[in-house]
Amino acid sequence: MLPFTFEQSGRIVFGRGSLGEVGRAAASHGTRALLVTGRSFAASSGLLSKLVASIREAGLEVHVFSEVEPNPSLRTVERGARFAASKGVDVVVGFGGGSALDAAKAIAALVKLGGSPSDHLYPKSVEAALPVIAAPTTTGTGSEVTRYSVLTDADAGRKVVMQGPALVPKVAILDPDVTDYMPGRLVAGTGFDALSHALEAFLSRRASPLSDLFAVEAARLILGNLAKAVRGSREAREMMLYASMLAGVAINQAGSTLVHGLGYYLTARHEVHHGVANALLLPHVLAFYAQRTDRVDRLAERLGFRDWVELVARVCELADEVGIPESVASVGVPESEIDEMVREAAFYRRNIENGVVVPSEEEIRAVYASAFRGRRELLRSLRRS
Repeated sequence: MLPFTFEQSGRIVFGRGSLGEVGRAAASHGTRALLVTGRSFAASSGLLSKLVASIREAGLEVHVFSEVEPNPSLRTVERGARFAASKGVDVVVGFGGGSALDAAKAIAALVKLGGSPSDHLYPKSVEAALPVIAAPTTTGTGSEVTRYSVLTDADAGRKVVMQGPALVPKVAILDPDVTDYMPGRLVAGTGFDALSHALEAFLSRRASPLSDLFAVEAARLILGNLAKAVRGSREAREMMLYASMLAGVAINQAGSTLVHGLGYYLTARHEVHHGVANALLLPHVLAFYAQRTDRVDRLAERLGFRDWVELVARVCELADEVGIPESVASVGVPESEIDEMVREAAFYRRNIENGVVVPSEEEIRAVYASAFRGRRELLRSLRRS
């Protein structure tokens, strides 16, 4: 067995009605809170007022920053940090999907460290931040248990990341009742993000026997529950929220790989939902790895499949079931951009070189070309061979 180190700080509170614990959790870490949310859901659902009341009832002063857009920009988190500093906050509460949680974590770091977000991007490590309480509202991000804050450099049209142990939330509060508000298409996209986290963590060069436990269990639950969750099953959505957290722990240990490294272009340049971008690439990346390492066969075996081809087929079938578009071309990305896509991939070496196999430029081109042709053509070619 390979040696490994496993470190996972923070407390996890899971259960229906647990959102009411936010105030008490925040009170254990500060007296003046910043509540970070997206622009619409928290208010329109009525949950924002309940959260504010919960925090105030716990004896805290609370200020709301509800300007987080999907794929939050460096400018947004810098604006949020200035607002937080002006109010003297000492604890940050993030409520929302991955964008809101990532913004909350970045704001917490900037208040503590000063400067601009670009001063603290990878490969630098964030070693200090205000304490964060994270309450996810979607079933895919896993950000409530990770050391990552993924942001967008809008000027460069690229995804960037702040990372470090101080960004792991002190408390993660996962209330399955909140997932009742999710439309099916969002369950599908975020669910595939979580599935990507699980499978990529297993295929990471930093994977360990312990991270594999989280990755395999997360993947098993997602493969068995995502379609039912999209159709509205409350029990399946509860399992998806749990699985998303498990997958978050897996990538917190092992990191993401080629799927994320290639998918970021689709999101940063064409605003393809992050989870959908991952879904469009996932089967093609699995096929790439499987033809170069036995690690995918080992993953398939642990998930109960006969071989890696059967695993890829199940991923494709699930994508069909939940309404994921067929190909990269079908979401409006022109294949004429493939040269630029390959060039941009070099910017995401952190992800790409973290996999069990590091692809060449031509292999990256081939994965993208396969994703342009679509998953049905991939399955036909695999079955022919």
